[in-house]
Amino acid sequence: MMSVPHKLPKQQGIALITVLLVLAVVTVVLVSMSSSRQFDIRRTQNQLRSNQAWEYLHAMEAWAKGRLQEDFDKNKFDAAKDVWDKPLKPKSIPGGTLEANITELQGRINLNNLLVEGKPSEQDVQRLKRLFVYLDIKPELIEPILDWMDEDQEIRYPEGAEDETYTALLPPYRSANRIFADVNELLKVQGVTVKDVHKLQNYIYVAKDYEQLNINTASAVVLRCLADDISKDKAESIYRANGKPFDKVDEFLKDEAMAGIEVNKDTLGVTSKHFLVSGKVEMDNNALVFQSQLYRDKEGKVSIITRSRRSPFYE
Repeated sequence: MMSVPHKLPKQQGIALITVLLVLAVVTVVLVSMSSSRQFDIRRTQNQLRSNQAWEYLHAMEAWAKGRLQEDFDKNKFDAAKDVWDKPLKPKSIPGGTLEANITELQGRINLNNLLVEGKPSEQDVQRLKRLFVYLDIKPELIEPILDWMDEDQEIRYPEGAEDETYTALLPPYRSANRIFADVNELLKVQGVTVKDVHKLQNYIYVAKDYEQLNINTASAVVLRCLADDISKDKAESIYRANGKPFDKVDEFLKDEAMAGIEVNKDTLGVTSKHFLVSGKVEMDNNALVFQSQLYRDKEGKVSIITRSRRSPFYE
């Protein structure tokens, strides 16, 4: 009687390989599911933190509004060391800290003062040119800046620029033909560099209407731009004028520091409507940095004009 060959070991080997393959597939699936689950959890946490950060941002804006309204009720003019000048020092919050401060803007030069009823305001053009000279920026850049703002397509020679210049760039774009919406918009103007904007950032701002310069908050550099032939030392004297802070422009013009200097009274003021609140929220080693421009009307009501997110909280 013939014997049947014993094949059981081979069958067992195939079964073992099959089991191992199944285990490998299951392991890969489980790891993938776990990674996806961890990713979803992390994404949810990030979204929650981001939402919390924005709520804190709104709270800091509310804090700034309260300070400005309180100041309005107390003072008839705006100057350094007012209520709004005191920063919100770093405060602990769950998982991090927050801080904020308020900056008055009308002690700076409003870029949009350059055009009045669609035409260049010579006194304001000259003030900005002086600022450019004092900051070692080419004063010829005023020409493409005016071209960027005016409604026509006529180029101011020799340095001006209109659509024919910008549409030749990569990527192409057109001149705005309107007033500035933001200081950083200067970077789109022909010839203006990041270095230029960095130099200017503490001396300029934008407001949609013509705004007076607050003589109580203007720096010595800005005050030097009021007229020709104001030396650096003279500007420092004006900055430290004995009557400061002034509650009337007339008192400023009569101060001995202003002797011999002629300035258009209508372009100056002692109150401010435009302010900037800057803040930072840090949570779980991430940061939301923001700036919001605020407007305080003649009744003391404060509203938000613009809000910018200067660096991302989460990408």
